[in-house]
Amino acid sequence: MFSVSSRLTYAAVWLRKQHAGRNRLNSISAAAFLVFIVASFFIRGHALPVGMIVLTAVLALLSGAAAAASAQNAWLGLFGVFFGAWIALGGMVGGPGYDMSDFFNLVLLGAFFLSMAQVSCALSTRQILSIIAIAGGASAFAAILQHIVVAGDVFDRLTPLGRGRNPIPGAGGFGIALIAFAALWFDRPPVRRFASFHLVLVATLLAGLAWTQSRAPIIALGLALPLALWLCRSRGVAAVLLACGGAWLVITGLGMFEPMIKGVICGSDADWCRPSYRGEIWGWVRDQIALHPVLGTGPSFRFPRTWMSHPHNGLFGIAMYYGLVALAAFWTMIGFYARQVTRQEDRSLRFFGLASLIFSFGYMGTDLSNPFAFFNMHYLFLWLPFFLVLGSRRASVRKEGEVSSPGSGGLQHI
Repeated sequence: MFSVSSRLTYAAVWLRKQHAGRNRLNSISAAAFLVFIVASFFIRGHALPVGMIVLTAVLALLSGAAAAASAQNAWLGLFGVFFGAWIALGGMVGGPGYDMSDFFNLVLLGAFFLSMAQVSCALSTRQILSIIAIAGGASAFAAILQHIVVAGDVFDRLTPLGRGRNPIPGAGGFGIALIAFAALWFDRPPVRRFASFHLVLVATLLAGLAWTQSRAPIIALGLALPLALWLCRSRGVAAVLLACGGAWLVITGLGMFEPMIKGVICGSDADWCRPSYRGEIWGWVRDQIALHPVLGTGPSFRFPRTWMSHPHNGLFGIAMYYGLVALAAFWTMIGFYARQVTRQEDRSLRFFGLASLIFSFGYMGTDLSNPFAFFNMHYLFLWLPFFLVLGSRRASVRKEGEVSSPGSGGLQHI
């Protein structure tokens, strides 16, 4: 028969093993997140970042973070079931553009939610934001350097590195890195020895963003930062939805009235005054919505124009691809999220979540036709903040007060 002291010793050994196991999982999760961010900003392929999503999701299942995050956000699972059932229904009786890969895209988004829940256990908010900000700044510096060396004309549009593939998604990546910097400063300014480092990276990101000549992301960022600052001080779901809808409406309106605006301020169709053709393609989108108002065309549908084959508008795209019912469900999901993010007690994460959401809606004013599409840069500026807020909602108070995660040294002070 075991004595009391031997039982206590056994329990202590068991607890130490459990703690060591969690530390190992957290260390692997932190490393996987770092690889994911760096790969997204520097590598055009998707295999490595998607592999990191799957790995971290598996770790979330092993650590219990997946179960905790799912229990805290049961409503998100209901929306996942709805969109899955809606895609299945669309595949049976909907438009011509439904495909089995659409289910895989939903599954990958679910895995990304679990992975962000695990990352929020492994790293503090400040560490996560620092990784995004530094990787984005380094990517912008490398892209500018490559452009100067390789481009025939340095005044041509900059094509960022990484999964962005072209100036518009790449500008979205630069935008989220700048939002991460702003969230770090919103929490507290950098210590003096890191201030110049911050300023250099921010200046590089601003230069890279301007060099892409991607007008919608630049305007969206200009709207998102002050609106997020206001929303952090004046909470309310209606205000968040109004800010998102307003950002989308401003940039969509600029696309609609582009010919009139250009007639006033532009003398040619070069560079910043190049035509976007958004008004023309949105007319085609309207016609397709009229043909398939309920279930949509399916996300694989493309217009027979190589130069403009998809809707180039997030809300118009959801309505066209999935139907008006799915668009209403998407807005409802954003409303649930707005309720969560306004209650987030981690100041920097609340700002990051709000600014990223407004930026994403502004971005969707002329791009990101399908927010549920396969992994691209929209995972960084739309879904990463979205899932990070949901995954760390109840752990935020503890995380702000203590630093026990791997690699907490330098990044915690940046």
